Amino acid sequence: MTLHNYLKRSDAMSLTQLANEMGVSKSRLSQLRNSTEWPAELALTAESKTGGALNASHLCSIVAKARQTGVAV
Repeated sequence: MTLHNYLKRSDAMSLTQLANEMGVSKSRLSQLRNSTEWPAELALTAESKTGGALNASHLCSIVAKARQTGVAV
């Protein structure tokens, strides 16, 4: 799921709330809104802050590969 799709959910945090929770600017999240290639650290943080609604493996190929191979990220 992209950030754009997550934000459409009725139970989703707003972009501003999520940015605050993640410790990044709203504009940075806006840049990533439709992206499926996030920096690994941000993808993992987004997954954590959304309770898994945003899956880091779907946001970042590095995380996906690490999880498939069992390598820690």
